[in-house]
Amino acid sequence: MAHPPVTLRPIAAADLDAVRDLQARSFAALGGGANTPDQIQAHVDEIMSPAYRDELLDNHLIVAEDETGRLIGSAGWCTMPDRPQTARIRKVFVDPDHAGKGLGRLLVGAAEADALANGFRDFACRANRNAAPFYERLGYRSEKEGVMATSIGVDLPVVFMSKPAAG
Repeated sequence: MAHPPVTLRPIAAADLDAVRDLQARSFAALGGGANTPDQIQAHVDEIMSPAYRDELLDNHLIVAEDETGRLIGSAGWCTMPDRPQTARIRKVFVDPDHAGKGLGRLLVGAAEADALANGFRDFACRANRNAAPFYERLGYRSEKEGVMATSIGVDLPVVFMSKPAAG
């Protein structure tokens, strides 16, 4: 099913609480297949933390809004000091009502295009385990499995993935 028209734009400071709410709802609804209830709660708690809120503006975040102006998705990228030609795609979340309709693909494509325009050649991500098949469909390949530590001591299962730039 094709996704209805959306507007993509850079995140603004006024969006921070709405983006965190979107991301928390998205992970709570879509992360269950590969995460325990404790892991889901830990990730939601991380998203709702003040430190995470502050971090959102540092990730070249793009948000998607529907025709009513409601935020329905996010994706961004950051630099990787140990891999200077690689942009790390991150903070990809889609409103559960819009999942499976191409919005995630659109958002990742926009984040990749922005990173390419800023001089990066390759891409990497630390995918939540439930999202790894999505990234594989976008051309990412698994490097290794690992964990993402949370501030409350619950580790989340992740897959480190990479994708060379086309061309």
